[in-house]
Amino acid sequence: MKSTIDRDSFWDSLIVLRDILHPFCRALDLMQRDKARLHNVLHSFAFFMQVFKELEQSQFKTKMISRLERRWGTWEQPLLLLSFILHPRYRLNYFDQTQPYINFTHIGAWLCYYYKAWFGNEPNHLLFELEEYKQKKYPFTEKTFKQFKDDIIFWWSHNSGAAPELSRIACQLFSICVTTASVERLFSTMGFFHSPLRNRLGVSIVKSIC
Repeated sequence: MKSTIDRDSFWDSLIVLRDILHPFCRALDLMQRDKARLHNVLHSFAFFMQVFKELEQSQFKTKMISRLERRWGTWEQPLLLLSFILHPRYRLNYFDQTQPYINFTHIGAWLCYYYKAWFGNEPNHLLFELEEYKQKKYPFTEKTFKQFKDDIIFWWSHNSGAAPELSRIACQLFSICVTTASVERLFSTMGFFHSPLRNRLGVSIVKSIC
């Protein structure tokens, strides 16, 4: 072990490993937050792809990009894209506009599909409300979003008066949980309260039996 640690190649390898794992640690930290949403998943996908594309050409780079593309193919991609587009800070700003399906015509079709699938009826004004959102008419501005401290669900809920159908589907979309980390932390916290109480009850029951 001492001879291995003394080699410069060992420390060089650790630095390379650190650089590879760093983006995963950042994404894991983000996804374990209580307010992690679908747009964070898409953000992580894009971040990983950017990191691996910037690596020197190698078998590792090729395999990781291939794995990311396969994993992306298993997700319900329209939901991830909608979560980005319906976020007032992102919209279509970070998409390649030359892609044939990244436009508000296809976005409207996806929204109509999910609206009917989730709520069981056809929308009446959804596309009109989407157009107002597209044109950034009040209240669909980033300035109003800042007043809600980046809480996307509260912002869409507040805008339900201006766009009842679009806000309904947006709230449903941004309510989708992407991780169980917060639930696991809640169970862990409850264990501190539950265990002493359970122990006291157990002792009381044993005493009453004796």
